[in-house]
Amino acid sequence: MSEFKEIQWSSAADKIAIHHNYEHQPLISWHDSAMHVVDDFTKISPLEIKESTLVSDAEQKLRGANRRYACIKNQSDEMTGLLALRELHGRKATQLSTVKQIGWRELAVKELMLPLVALPQVKLEDLKKAKIGDAAATLKASGRDFLLVINNGEVCGVVSSLRIAELTGESVNVYHLPSTFAEIISAINHHEVID
Repeated sequence: MSEFKEIQWSSAADKIAIHHNYEHQPLISWHDSAMHVVDDFTKISPLEIKESTLVSDAEQKLRGANRRYACIKNQSDEMTGLLALRELHGRKATQLSTVKQIGWRELAVKELMLPLVALPQVKLEDLKKAKIGDAAATLKASGRDFLLVINNGEVCGVVSSLRIAELTGESVNVYHLPSTFAEIISAINHHEVID
């Protein structure tokens, strides 16, 4: 320890300004290529979670990996859906644990995920020709926050409404539409609740 010397320091100031780094990525336009807003799985591997994983474990994995969503896969390692971090404590999770009379921690991610059939899917070749505004319009029309990008029969990326908002500074006004019988009945019974 003798080779190190104390750095001169003080604690005289009771308040001081915080330095901000204003050299961030400039905002892009809705007229730019939609490829700017794709989470490209050829560059960054997606977080993959098994359908049987408990929601508490899934939350830990999502937060630990600093991810907003995970690709959900079955026992054959095929993707069957997508799980958004925000859904783990959403209305559906509360309703399911109440109906099943089990604790939240006992729910499996399969019960909360958005199945593939409920998610809009576009071909990579079509997305390459599209603008960010086109991707936003697709999300809005589908009533979903995620758009799957397909290439050669595989999911190769995801476009999310939040990613578009981050990079453009403009939010995508997605109106979440009920898609299952249970969601439709819930929407009728609780019309005052807006997602």
